[in-house]
Amino acid sequence: MALLGAIIGGGMSRRFGSDKAMARIDGVTLLDHVHAALQPQVDDIVLCGRSWLEWTSIPDVPGPGLGPLGGMAAALEYGRRNGFDAVLTVPLDTYPLPSDLARSLGTGPVCFADQYMVGIWPASLCARLNAHIVSGHRSVRSWISASGCQLIKVDNLAWRNINVATDLHEIFE
Repeated sequence: MALLGAIIGGGMSRRFGSDKAMARIDGVTLLDHVHAALQPQVDDIVLCGRSWLEWTSIPDVPGPGLGPLGGMAAALEYGRRNGFDAVLTVPLDTYPLPSDLARSLGTGPVCFADQYMVGIWPASLCARLNAHIVSGHRSVRSWISASGCQLIKVDNLAWRNINVATDLHEIFE
């Protein structure tokens, strides 16, 4: 299975107070941590919703300001057009990303019950997600229901979302 990794990175970081992608853990940006952990698990990586010089960056689809679904739609479209079977989506604020994430998810659509944006989505769902967004839906939960996504429940996830600056401090406690 040709698997595209998609880092969902178009958020505004309002709760965080500054650009989360540039937040540093052990001297490395959060975005670089996610990219490094994702790279050995996928065939290629795109960054959705923001531009980054060294990496393939793609704008949200069908346009900006649609939240995480816009990034996911962009990744599915890119994956479909470029011969990928599925897309592994991960928000840029997920730390530490497990090294066996792709293997543990299997085939999709599947995501974690406590981390909806961490999942594998068949590229063939591209048109269906675009129609879902165009019809006015913006929540990831609505897409999970519409796509028939399997939710995986894990009692203690090994990672967390970095939502506010104090979350960084909790990592080191």
